[in-house]
Amino acid sequence: MKMPFIAIAILSVLFLIIQPAAVTPEEAWRLETIPVTEIIPGMTGFGKTVFQGEKIDTFGVKVIDVIDNFYPQEDLIIIRLTGAQVEQTGVVAGMSGSPVYLGGRLAGALALRFIDFQKEPIAGVTPIAAMMRASAFEAERLAARSGTAQTTPYDLRTIMLGAGAGFWQNLLAPLLPVPESRLAVRRIDAPLLFSGFSEPAISAAASLWASLGFSPVLGGATVAAGHSEAALEPGSAISQVFVRGDFGVEMTGTVTAVDGDKVLAFGHYLFNLGPIQMPMARSRILATLPSLMGSSKLAHSLEIIGTIRQDRLCGVYGQIGLEPVWIPIQVDLKSSGGSRTFQFQLADDPALRNLMPFFLRTALFQALVTGQLGAEPSTVRLRCTIALADGRQLQFGDFISYQERFGFLGAGSEIGEAVDLIAVSLGALTVNRFDPPPVRSIAIAADIEPGERIAEVASIRQDRLELTPGDSLHLSITLRSSEGREIRYRQCLCLPRYLQANSLNIIASGAAGLIQAELANNPDKYRPDSFARLCTLLEQRRTSDNLYVQIREPAPGMAVDGAELSGLPPSVLGTMNGRGTERVLRDRVLAEWVIPTGFEVTGMKRLNVRIAQPRTEQPDGNQAAIDLQFLE
Repeated sequence: MKMPFIAIAILSVLFLIIQPAAVTPEEAWRLETIPVTEIIPGMTGFGKTVFQGEKIDTFGVKVIDVIDNFYPQEDLIIIRLTGAQVEQTGVVAGMSGSPVYLGGRLAGALALRFIDFQKEPIAGVTPIAAMMRASAFEAERLAARSGTAQTTPYDLRTIMLGAGAGFWQNLLAPLLPVPESRLAVRRIDAPLLFSGFSEPAISAAASLWASLGFSPVLGGATVAAGHSEAALEPGSAISQVFVRGDFGVEMTGTVTAVDGDKVLAFGHYLFNLGPIQMPMARSRILATLPSLMGSSKLAHSLEIIGTIRQDRLCGVYGQIGLEPVWIPIQVDLKSSGGSRTFQFQLADDPALRNLMPFFLRTALFQALVTGQLGAEPSTVRLRCTIALADGRQLQFGDFISYQERFGFLGAGSEIGEAVDLIAVSLGALTVNRFDPPPVRSIAIAADIEPGERIAEVASIRQDRLELTPGDSLHLSITLRSSEGREIRYRQCLCLPRYLQANSLNIIASGAAGLIQAELANNPDKYRPDSFARLCTLLEQRRTSDNLYVQIREPAPGMAVDGAELSGLPPSVLGTMNGRGTERVLRDRVLAEWVIPTGFEVTGMKRLNVRIAQPRTEQPDGNQAAIDLQFLE
């Protein structure tokens, strides 16, 4: 029996009446707030923050005016801070997020300050309605993060050849804000607190930290150094943690509002990256340091209490009780001063994987500098194991020694190159287009010896001017150390019986020189087409303590997906050409030998050997033989 039309209409109306309306972001929070439309100049109220310890103090506020549409469709409340404490300190770095109340209702969070050297403590307040909307993005979190392949700024060529002086500046450039010196208003600085670091280890990158909107501060204990029984509440100090353990790096601000397990803080963005998963910790303020240039809080974190989930224009949203993700790192250091082990953890956040290698580099640099003897040159033998979630254990390393060059870094550059290798490798494994497995742990072993161990390829000589296929060729290769000592190697090579060309090119080189030569011939060699290939290239990376001797024949070769295929007959070359992933090479490798030296080998020498009356019969499998002798 069909339901009458009138009955259907009545049921539809009843459904609309009893159906709950969509909950707005403001209604999702059980907070008593005052809308911007009710705020007028001259209103007074108070704010909350911590100036020392964990005790929440209050300061007075007076509304100057409201700036309409300061951000797109978002207003800004301009206030003057009053009270003995703020009259002395002004607007303090670390007060970001301090809740401001007008008429007993929450108006917003302290977020912006004005020109440097202010004579009065005037600040900007982000309206609370704008901050509450940050939590609304959680519902869209999974859809926003799924299927988003990341393009990598970590070129494998940087791993092979080393990061240049401007590498980190270029890497961080997308995260750098507009130069704030040109702006009349800026975010209140968030103190970036370093624990377990020395001043020289931080000062080298101080300009980069400052350009990211941080005020680097030394001192304090590392995370989990204490525990607080006090409940988190508006005005409490809070930190976003990047590194914890023997080294700590964290950013301090203030809680704006708490509702159950939900937290709003900072009142402005940190990186404006949207969905994140960064550790959130309770903090204790050790002291507030007044300064005419800009006062700052000195703090350290207590226990981890949850995870910051959203980093938005008008503030951050966190969830209490949600465990963050960490990458445990262990550094075993051996030096003339003895053996030491450092352990710390690096926060793992897909949204910040471009930046986290920079934090790793900072901590590793401090760990390895501990093994140096002052400003004396040193040599680092480095080994690293990176464990992935799919069970793979990637192992790689290098031998890096101090080298004094005009316009180059002085003592300590060898440490910088060593930690760059690990930091950039982590970036390449986590930021790429291959949907990589997570990193589970990193183990590093570093042996640091005093003194410089550099040897340059000085010469390569042959015993005969002309050979025929199948002949033996005796080479003499000389390395010259930075102290002027000569180290000679003799190598006997038996040439293949089948050769196409009238000459052979012989290269004696260190790792860097040979890699550069390979890139000139085959630019795709270090552009992996899969994550497995990326891992293989990393593990097979040439190391600087080897002398590489390579014989190349000036005959056509083929590279497929960057991998060189040598010794292909013309018929095979013709068949493979045109597949779209290959590159015809102007020469091909016949043989390569790796000779350990105990020095960081630099430079390259080439030798051209003439071949008389090349034979035309097909190869019979006879390969080049090697007889290596070391002559002092």
